[in-house]
Amino acid sequence: MSWKHCIQVLWFVLPLSLAERFTVSGPALPVPAIAGSDVVLDCKCSTDLPREGVEVRWFRTRYESPVYLYSEGRDHLGKQDEAYRHRTILFVEEFINGNVSLRLEDVRVSDNGEYTCLVSYARWHEEALIELKHSDGVRLLCVSSGWFPAPEVLWFDDQGNNLTILSHWTVREDSKGLFFVKSQIEIIHSTNKIRCLIHSSENEQEGKLQISVTGHPHRGSRTHTYTFWSPSDYLLLFIVSINFPLTYVHELPGMALLLLLCWAAPSSLITTKM
Repeated sequence: MSWKHCIQVLWFVLPLSLAERFTVSGPALPVPAIAGSDVVLDCKCSTDLPREGVEVRWFRTRYESPVYLYSEGRDHLGKQDEAYRHRTILFVEEFINGNVSLRLEDVRVSDNGEYTCLVSYARWHEEALIELKHSDGVRLLCVSSGWFPAPEVLWFDDQGNNLTILSHWTVREDSKGLFFVKSQIEIIHSTNKIRCLIHSSENEQEGKLQISVTGHPHRGSRTHTYTFWSPSDYLLLFIVSINFPLTYVHELPGMALLLLLCWAAPSSLITTKM
């Protein structure tokens, strides 16, 4: 056999060997999550994975009662821990990129702790340990309707930093051709003042709401709803169920209904000022 033929054989054998041997890694620090929110537990494989022939098992203390199990080219939800039923998503389409991360929805306080991400492929088995840490924080939802054209929704902290990249938003047009916008952001308590700004650059309309989260978490549960009228005679609702004391100020020179919903779990006592 010539050297040329040997090189060709090695060319096809080496990738196969590398594909069998891999490492699995997760974040070095605990993953923060607010109760009631969704979170992604990152887990990455150093090689691309096929949908067939690979097993991905997420579990906590009991191997035989997985948080999520994928093997033989399909999910095995019948073996799933009941506490995680209908709350988990595995990004199977991302296997080709080595992504075996798990999305956990509607986080509960009981979800706090360590998770093992175990990947079995060919004759190799590798795992990573990921810690989920429940964080005291808030989820803010800013909603406004009656705009034309569609406005943009911006979020800022007390230092003027633009937090919009951390938010999720949707826009919808109603039967009258006016636009409804909704933007949601989740923050940890390290940021104590948040401002939601809904702005239309074309007609210079603007709606603002600002809240200040202060103090420390309280135990218990209480929800408050505030209804009042803005100077332009458009109804403004402020619905709060949150685990920190807060204050808020409002401005609504525009023509839109603006709601700010804040909640976290567990809910608690709040203080407010107008």
